[in-house]
Amino acid sequence: MSDSVPLGTHRNSTPPTPSIEAERRDWLSFHRLWGTLPDAALQAIARCLVKFTLAVDTDIYQAGQTPAGLYLVKWGTVELYRRSPIGHTHILYRSAGNLFGYMPMMQAEAEASYQTSASTLCPSEIWFLSQSDFASLTQDYPDIHGIISQLLAQDLAHFAERVTWEETRIQGLQDYLHPIPAQPQIIGTSKASQALRKQVAKAATDLKPVILKAPAGSGKTFIASVIHHQSRLSDRPFAELDCTQLPTDESGVPQTHAIFGKEGETLGILELLEQGTLLIDQVHVLSSSDRDRLLHYSQTGLFIRNPGTSPATTAPSDPNQQSWVRLILSSPRSLSCEVCDYHDIKLFSLSQRKADIPDFVHHFLSQASQHQGRDRIDVEQAELRRLISYPYPGNLVELAGILDRAVAMTSPGQAVIPEQVLWSVQSSKNAFRVDLLEQFPWLRQFLLSNWWPERFWLMMMAVFVPVTILGYLGPQGRDDSITLNLFWAWWWPFYLFFFAFVGRLWCAVCPFMIVGEWTRSLSLWIWPRKLRPWPTKWMERWGAWILFAGFLLIYLWEKLWDLPHTAYLSSWLLVAITAGAVICSLIYERRLWCRYLCPIGGMNGMFAKLSMVELRASQQVCGSQCSTFGCFKGSGVVPATFSDALPNEGQATGGCPIYSHPAQLKDNRNCVLCMTCLKACPHRSIQVNFRFPATDLLEDHQGLWAEAALLLLLLGGVFMHQSPKILGWLGHPMPLDAAHLLQSLPVVLGLLSIPAILILATHQVTRWLDPQQPGFLPVVYAYLPLTLAANLAHYVPAAITEAGQALPVLARTLGYGGDRLPTLVWSMDVAVFLQEVTLLSAFAFSLYPLLRITQRPFLSNLPHITLMASLTGGFLWLML
Repeated sequence: MSDSVPLGTHRNSTPPTPSIEAERRDWLSFHRLWGTLPDAALQAIARCLVKFTLAVDTDIYQAGQTPAGLYLVKWGTVELYRRSPIGHTHILYRSAGNLFGYMPMMQAEAEASYQTSASTLCPSEIWFLSQSDFASLTQDYPDIHGIISQLLAQDLAHFAERVTWEETRIQGLQDYLHPIPAQPQIIGTSKASQALRKQVAKAATDLKPVILKAPAGSGKTFIASVIHHQSRLSDRPFAELDCTQLPTDESGVPQTHAIFGKEGETLGILELLEQGTLLIDQVHVLSSSDRDRLLHYSQTGLFIRNPGTSPATTAPSDPNQQSWVRLILSSPRSLSCEVCDYHDIKLFSLSQRKADIPDFVHHFLSQASQHQGRDRIDVEQAELRRLISYPYPGNLVELAGILDRAVAMTSPGQAVIPEQVLWSVQSSKNAFRVDLLEQFPWLRQFLLSNWWPERFWLMMMAVFVPVTILGYLGPQGRDDSITLNLFWAWWWPFYLFFFAFVGRLWCAVCPFMIVGEWTRSLSLWIWPRKLRPWPTKWMERWGAWILFAGFLLIYLWEKLWDLPHTAYLSSWLLVAITAGAVICSLIYERRLWCRYLCPIGGMNGMFAKLSMVELRASQQVCGSQCSTFGCFKGSGVVPATFSDALPNEGQATGGCPIYSHPAQLKDNRNCVLCMTCLKACPHRSIQVNFRFPATDLLEDHQGLWAEAALLLLLLGGVFMHQSPKILGWLGHPMPLDAAHLLQSLPVVLGLLSIPAILILATHQVTRWLDPQQPGFLPVVYAYLPLTLAANLAHYVPAAITEAGQALPVLARTLGYGGDRLPTLVWSMDVAVFLQEVTLLSAFAFSLYPLLRITQRPFLSNLPHITLMASLTGGFLWLML
C-alpha cells in the first residue's frame, strides 16, 4: 500500500449505500461547521465519504507522508502527535465531529506533506474524503474553503500555544524522565524470573494500572520500563517520581503538587506527561486520600489539581483534568485496590533469586566495562561463589555498585577481577574464615586427584594388616610389640593432637572402613544384590547410645584386661571394630557403621567440633545453581562450566558415604573429609575453611544427650587411667583387673562417673544462683576442650618416651635385637612440660566457649569456672 493511501483503505472501507448516504447527510447537517453548507454540498460530500473502522493504536498517517485526503471523526478519539526531545508527544486530540489532515491539502503541491502523525487512542470510526474528491468538491462548492480556513486559523493559534507548552513540558519533566534501553530484557532463568516475564508480558497487553510490591533496589524502575517498552505506549515518555523526595507539610505528610499540580501555580506530572507511563515509587508514604485520588485517576483518567494558596485559586477552574498517563505504583509494602482492575506484580529480593546472580554479574560486568571504556572483565568461580553467598541488603542496586567499583579497581590489562577487590563482599557465615582451596590451589588439585583418599588407603592397609597380625604372633610386652607401640604411643597421642587442626580426617583413611568397603565390593561382585537402605529414624534415636555403650565397653576392657600392655588383646580390639564395619557394609548401603555405630567415629565426630578446619558448601550456590545434588546422591560425570575449571571437577561419584549434604552441615560431626563432594561438585561450591577453634560450639550448636554422655565418659576416662594414684590417695590401693571383676567393676564405673557428678552438681548450683543460665546440655559442651586436652595429656609421656623407639621395637617384634637402631626420645621433664602446657592452655581456652554458650556474665559462671580450674589442677596433680 502506498504511503499516500489511508491505513485500512484496502481492507475495511465501505462505499455508502443510499440509506447510509442519507444518514451521513443528516449527520453533517447538524454539525456546527458542515451544517452551514447548502444541502447539495452536504449530499455531494456524503456521497464521497468512505468509512473506516479502526482499532485502538492504529496509525492513520505518518509525518512526512504525502497527503491522501481529509479525515472526519464520526466517533472515537484520534491523537495528532509529533516527535520531541521527550519522545512521542501529542499536538491535539480529535474527537467526534472533528476534521483533521487538511493542512497539507491547502499547501502548494510541491511542499504538501503531513507535519504530524495521527493514530487512534481508542476504537474509532473515521470518514475519509480523498484528495481528488476534495478538489472536485471545492470547485463545485467554494464555501468548503471557508470552513477549512476557519479550521486553519484555529490550528495555527493552537500550534503556537503548543510550541510554548512543549517548552514548558520539557523543562518540567526533565527531572523525571528515564531513557528506555533499546531492547530491555528481564535477566535470569530462575522460576521467579520466568514468572516475572509472564506477568510483565500480561501487563503490557493493556493499559491497566500496575501495582509493584518491590523492596528497595530490586529493579522496579527497570521492570516498569520493560512494561512500558512492551506496551503500546513504547514511543511515549517514561517517567518516575519518588514520593519520599516530595516536600512535606508541617505534619510530615508528602505534598502532591508534583503529581496533581497546584491550581494557578504549578503543573503536575500527570498534566505535563499527557500520555505515557509514570512510575510512582514509595507510594505508601502518601496520605490515604492521595492514594485514593491516584486510584480514581486509574479508573477514570481524570484528576483534580490541588487547590492554590491565593484566594483567586482556591477552587480549580476545570475540576476534571484529562490525562492519558498509565500509572505503575510501587511500594515495599502490600497495596491493594478493591474497586479497580489492576496488575499485581511482586519483585523478589536478590537474596531470593540466587539462581539469577551469575546472569546479573555477567550483565553488570559487561555494562561497567563498556561504560568505563575497557575490554570485557570476567570473574572467576571463587569470586562468583562469594558474590552468590552475599546477602545484598541493597539488592540489585548494591550488586551493580559492587561490580562497577570492582571493574574500576581492576588494573588495566587484567581480564579477571582479583580476589582482594571483592574483600568486602563476605557472607556472615564466612566471617573469620579462609578458604584453603583458594589460598593454596595445589591443595585443590591434590584433593581432586585419586591420591586422596584412594592411594592412601593402600598405604594405610600396608601398615594395618601386618601390625594387627603381629599383635597375635609377636611378643606381647609393651617394649617388644610394634602393635602396642604404634597403637598406644603413636596413634592415640597424635590422633588426639590433630583433632584440633583437621577434625575427623582420620575417618577418610580409617582401616576399619577400608576393610568394610573392600569386603562389600567383593561380595557384590560375587553376589550382585541391592543393599538395604538405612533405618535412619531408629539410628538417629538410638545409634549414638549404642556407640556410647561400645566406648564404655572398650574402657572396661582396657582397664580390667590391661589392653595397653597386651598385644593380642589390642589386636582383638582392632578386629572387633573392623568386624562391625564389615557386617554393616555387607547389609547396608554406604557407611552406616561410620556415621552411627563406630565408637571411634563417635569420639572423632565430637572432638572434630573443636577443629580449626571445616568443610562446608555455599547454601546459596547449591540452592541456586545445582539441581542434581550429585555430592549427596551420587552422579555421573557433570562437566564444570566455569572458565577456570580443573579437569577433575564434576567427577562421577557414589555420593557422600555417610549421607551428609555439605550445604546442610552445621558442624563437623558428620563430615569425614573424604572430599567426595569436592570431586562431584561442578559449581565449585565446596570450601575447606580455616577458622577459629571450636567454632561449631559457638554458632547455633545443637547438642545431643548421647554425645554429652560420651564427653563425660571420656573425661571420666582420665580418672580411670589415674586410678592407682587416686586409690592410693584414698588409702585403699587395690588392683583393678579381671581377676577381681566383681570388686573392680563398680570402682571403674565410679571413676568414670566422677565428671558427670561434679559437672551436674555444679550446674545445679549455677542455675540456683542465676536462673537465666541455659540448661545442662548446651553448657556441658564447654568442657569439650578440657576433655580433649586431658586425654591428650595422658598419652603425652608415651609419645615422648616410647614413640621414638619404634625401630628397635619393630626389630624385637621380628626377633632381632635392635639395640643399635636409632631412637628419638626425650626425658620425662619434656613430657611434664607439655602436659602442663596442654592442660593450662585448655583451661584458658575453655572460658571463652563457656561465656559464649551461656551468654551470661563472668561472675554468673563462676561455679563452672571454679570446677574447670579444679579439674585442671587435679589432672596436673594426678599426671605429674
